[in-house]
Amino acid sequence: MRLYYTGASPDNLRKAREHAPSHSHGYGWTPQKMTPHDGPYFLDNGAYGGHFDGDVWVSTLEEALTEMPTEPDFVVLPDVPGDAKATIETHREWLYDRPMCLGAGEIMRYWVLQPGLPIADQFEAIEGCQGVFVGGSKRWLRAHGDQIVAEARERDLRAHVGNPGGKDGLVWAYKTGFDSCDTTTIFQNGYWHYLDRLEQATEETGSPDPKPGDPESEQATVTEWSA
Repeated sequence: MRLYYTGASPDNLRKAREHAPSHSHGYGWTPQKMTPHDGPYFLDNGAYGGHFDGDVWVSTLEEALTEMPTEPDFVVLPDVPGDAKATIETHREWLYDRPMCLGAGEIMRYWVLQPGLPIADQFEAIEGCQGVFVGGSKRWLRAHGDQIVAEARERDLRAHVGNPGGKDGLVWAYKTGFDSCDTTTIFQNGYWHYLDRLEQATEETGSPDPKPGDPESEQATVTEWSA
């Protein structure tokens, strides 16, 4: 599994690797903060908290494509937190009606799943994306995680969970089969033992066989992310 840390430093990332060497680690950047560190990263949209600015997001995406050492692993489409119906409408607007920077169409795009509509209905609405980004409360995530991963695998989509929460959150994300997750808790609070728990729960690494949703596997492995 790949873990992303919002606002991380290279030193923090090195320490994370020491605590969970069986997994890969990267940065999570937003329009509010993006630093040109060399390493894998994803670009969030900054919509959480109600501060989304479309022009700033497009500028940040353009900066990622022209100024960062590498392109992002994926970008999260602009969404409306807590509102699945409005998120679907917003995604389609940005996919088809809003102008994007040169090269944006070559990057992996993730569709955001939200509370408010059945999971199956949200998956049926997905178009123009290569993965799903799962938000929502801890209770909602735990209630729907297995279904989300299974639906993603059926459609050959990657699955990312945002901030799984709690001391067992990373272990839950790993065992459920998510390809990646992001967190702010570990660095902000010094909860390195969360990574220790994940490493202890890790049963295999680097195998091309486990896929999201496989009942016989507790890890989702994406081959090109195994470094």
